[in-house]
Amino acid sequence: MNLRQKLLTTFGGLALLTFVSSGVTLWTIAQWRVSSEQLQSHYQRSLLLQRVRASAFRAIKEVPDAITGNDPDARQEFETFLQPIEQDFQEWSALADTEAEQQQVQQVRQAYEVLVQNARRVFDLVDVGRISEALQLAEEPLEGDNFASFQTLTEQAVASDQQNRQIVNAQVQNTRQTAQIALAIAAFGAISLILLLAAYLASDLFAPLREVEHALDDVSRGDFQRRLEIERDDELGAISHAFNRMVEAVQQRQQVVGLAAVSTPDGDGVAVDWQNLPARVTLHRLVTQLRSRVTQLNQNGVHDGNGQVLTEQKQAVVDQLDLLLQSVSRITEFGFPLDLNLARTDIRALLYEVLQRFQAEFVEQAISIEVDIAPEVSYVVVDRLKLREALSELVRNAIAALPEKGGRIGLRTSISPDGTELEIEVADNGKGIKQSLIERSFSLAAQGKQSGVGLALTKSIIEQHGGEIAITGEPGQGTYVQIRLPLRE
Repeated sequence: MNLRQKLLTTFGGLALLTFVSSGVTLWTIAQWRVSSEQLQSHYQRSLLLQRVRASAFRAIKEVPDAITGNDPDARQEFETFLQPIEQDFQEWSALADTEAEQQQVQQVRQAYEVLVQNARRVFDLVDVGRISEALQLAEEPLEGDNFASFQTLTEQAVASDQQNRQIVNAQVQNTRQTAQIALAIAAFGAISLILLLAAYLASDLFAPLREVEHALDDVSRGDFQRRLEIERDDELGAISHAFNRMVEAVQQRQQVVGLAAVSTPDGDGVAVDWQNLPARVTLHRLVTQLRSRVTQLNQNGVHDGNGQVLTEQKQAVVDQLDLLLQSVSRITEFGFPLDLNLARTDIRALLYEVLQRFQAEFVEQAISIEVDIAPEVSYVVVDRLKLREALSELVRNAIAALPEKGGRIGLRTSISPDGTELEIEVADNGKGIKQSLIERSFSLAAQGKQSGVGLALTKSIIEQHGGEIAITGEPGQGTYVQIRLPLRE
């Protein structure tokens, strides 16, 4: 799992806990609202039932007054007390949520209607003067059965509402406890993830970044043996790998430019510590001394003090020194990684300029040249001189690999399919070389040979541009070189 995935996983966990906490909170609020509405509904039902009972009791009390004659307006007052009861029944029925509550309303209403019907019969008997019948009806069915049944049903309804309120209160408590547990778990999980994120950032992010910072400081002080451990497969592991490759490349280039790391006498016989001089100054002084020695040998090459010609062995030394001089000259001009001079360059013109430098060799050795430049190849941002030297070195090696007469060299350029890289290919059908020797030629161990120094510098120049170079070959099968350079704006 890379760094981005780890961070996304951690922050995703925090976001999930946030959503869970928000969901639990919203659920709790919704449950609380529903419970409050249910409690309010049962309280309202109880109040309506109490009003029905009170109005019915007050209306029934008018019946004895009508029988005894103490209240001539008893019947009118009876009807007056009954008027709000119908409205209360409708509201009570509307608040009944369950089938049991609806059935309860119907039972109380039926008992109420029987009670009112018998009370009105008593008033009718009183109005016609049948007092004894009215008294008997009021004592036995009305006050005995009807009123008792109505009172029992209303008491049961009140008790039922109280029981329902207790159930709702219990649900409210359960909801509260559930919400508290869920929020506590979410808070614990959030705190744990935050601590985990802090520990991760401290150990897996900040610590490696500090290590990279210290390593860069060490390299800036000249410690090119510094390396970072590569034990990760994420972005930080890629950074460590890139850092190690960079230090190795810088170390190799330092070895290229540090050709003289020992104290040697200068032209005046004074010991010079080359290691403490700037690399460019060191190489220029080496070139000057080599030129001076080659000139002296060449001057002595015509006649010595007795007029005799130099031996072939001494002439071979002169040739070797001349080759070394050429190699050191290329290092002096093109081997410094900090001297890139990037500019917009016509790559077509550069390639033809490289080929033009070897026109004489092509004609002398009868070499066939095949050039294939893709139409989309035009301008690129490179160091023109350094890239020209790198390509010249490849063409020079290709010429050296061909027979004395004949042979072919191919040069092809194109843009990569994704449009991000310039591809340059150089191939020949010469004698070829083993792959192991090719890899060795890239290292500084082969710098004693001209080709070794040239390929090492070529690789250094290509890598300075952020590109890559690959060489493949087999004895008798020729050599193929591919260069990939990033396209810059």
